[in-house]
Amino acid sequence: MIKIIKGLILTTVIFNLVGCASYYSHYGSFSAQNSKGEERMFVVSWKTAEYPSWAIQDNKATEIVLETQCSQRKWKIADRATAESSCTESHQGIVACGESEADLTLSGKAITNNNHLCMAVTDNKDAQSIVELGSQISISVNCLPSKVVREEGDDKVNIDYLKASVVPYSIATRKVPRYSFADKAPFVSDKICDTGS
Repeated sequence: MIKIIKGLILTTVIFNLVGCASYYSHYGSFSAQNSKGEERMFVVSWKTAEYPSWAIQDNKATEIVLETQCSQRKWKIADRATAESSCTESHQGIVACGESEADLTLSGKAITNNNHLCMAVTDNKDAQSIVELGSQISISVNCLPSKVVREEGDDKVNIDYLKASVVPYSIATRKVPRYSFADKAPFVSDKICDTGS
């Protein structure tokens, strides 16, 4: 009888450790200007694994990726649970810091270290972690690119991104089961892109 009870306890523990997560993709797209003042489409995306309330595990999330139409610069916006870095250690919430060789402060000055806050994400409930985010998020941008084009050999690569603004951008996002038919990132056309810029 004791062996049976121990077996049931062990099975329960293993079941809780393995968990039964539900996996989701989160997407949002919006139109705004890049730092040059060009109208562009922007896409935000991240993924979550959500566990039942009885499970031992905490919900998990990936970093939020912010992509700019016609640009190869992708911002990864993280919290302390998704990325251990000097940026997430230096700032609370969901954040991304600039790169000294690629970004400037709002006043146009060079960033002297990689802990300068450039982007922050939250929602109308002031979420401080990605797993807490609701369907309506806001993005604050507090940096400028030091240059919008990078030369790679004979090619010019656009690295511009979302224009800094004193008012946060508000974006509606969609939550869909991962690997479902609805799990498709918003399509962004490159027809308007000037390959010579």
